[in-house]
Amino acid sequence: MATTKRKAVKSTTKNSQSIIDVSYSEIQKKAYELYEKEGRIDGNDLGDWFTAEEMLLKK
Repeated sequence: MATTKRKAVKSTTKNSQSIIDVSYSEIQKKAYELYEKEGRIDGNDLGDWFTAEEMLLKK
């Protein structure tokens, strides 16, 4: 059975702290969606990854 790596990120809100849990595979899927949306242009994989991570953490 494959295991999924999870990344716990602390996010502070106005009145409390919460933990946002985003998995590697969720970021990977979103980054690939961005890659396809941008026309499958090579060379921006890291940018797509960071954008995907940011988008998922803001949810």
